[in-house]
Amino acid sequence: MFRMSRKRRSEEEASEAQESKGAEDIPEDSEGDAQAAQSEEQAGPPGDEAACIESRIAELERELEAERSQALRVLADFQNFRRRTEEQRLETASRAVDGFISELLPVLDNFERALGAASDSQSHEALVAGVELILRQLRELLQRHGVEPIEAVGREFDPTVHEAVMRVPVEDAAENTVIEEVQRGYRRGSRVLRPAMVKVAVRP
Repeated sequence: MFRMSRKRRSEEEASEAQESKGAEDIPEDSEGDAQAAQSEEQAGPPGDEAACIESRIAELERELEAERSQALRVLADFQNFRRRTEEQRLETASRAVDGFISELLPVLDNFERALGAASDSQSHEALVAGVELILRQLRELLQRHGVEPIEAVGREFDPTVHEAVMRVPVEDAAENTVIEEVQRGYRRGSRVLRPAMVKVAVRP
């Protein structure tokens, strides 16, 4: 019986040794491989991630192209608006000039009539009367368009509306007073169309 016990103990020791050897035969990195495989399964295939990135890039490119097209349309609309505005401005200015010329044509007609009448009658009085009529008509035309003469003689010299062509020493006029108008000036509202050319008094 003692011999059987020794035999059984020997078998148990051999079995334990075999199990220990089997455990030693397992590769050390098998556990790491298993963890890596598990991580790969969780992360998904690499191709899916690349496809997702490419899809996002394509989407951003489409959005960029849409924004670019919209910007080009806005720019084209603005350029068309500016062109139409400029055309309308030129058309308005042209119509204003046409209207003024149309009103000026009767003055030209009267000049021609006055010269014709003076030539036929050989009368100086007829020519003077015709010119006076034309002058009155022309002044009325300018007045209708807001054009009025600048007052000069007897006024204090004002460099904003007067242009001094000569300073004349005088005793009976205050210094810096306009004593003579060489050429009449005109304004339209607050805008000076042409300053009055004047002679200005200075102390002798």
